[in-house]
Amino acid sequence: MKKNFTPSVAFKSVLAFAVCLLSVITTSAFVSNIAAKPVKEKNVVYESLQVTTTNKSVQLNWETVPEFNNSHFEVERSVDMVEFKTVAVVLDGFSTESNGKRYAFKENVLSFKNVQVIYYRLKQVDALGNFSYGEVIKVQVENIK
Repeated sequence: MKKNFTPSVAFKSVLAFAVCLLSVITTSAFVSNIAAKPVKEKNVVYESLQVTTTNKSVQLNWETVPEFNNSHFEVERSVDMVEFKTVAVVLDGFSTESNGKRYAFKENVLSFKNVQVIYYRLKQVDALGNFSYGEVIKVQVENIK
């Protein structure tokens, strides 16, 4: 004689919980794999990027044309062109006539002893945490007066 299996309420609850848990784990793994990755498509186009060295300081000025999904910029510095460290986070700029924004960062470089060259680069981060790097800017420290 063959019996039909009828799952109990407890079994159904455990099964529903397992399916839900598997869904959360799979979704979490997927989300963690797509977050904070470099992107090929840039959300920001640079209209200009200039470096000014005056009064023992370095100032970076940049302007963007219309931005899409931009969160912020990170200014990164290196003395060896290998290891870059974030030295500032620039959250918002000033609106321009071209619907872009104007940004600035200034740093005193007197504390850089025995350093002849400093490298800077901009890291643009979008609202999802994805990022892209701008060009590397080389500054000769001995030229700063």
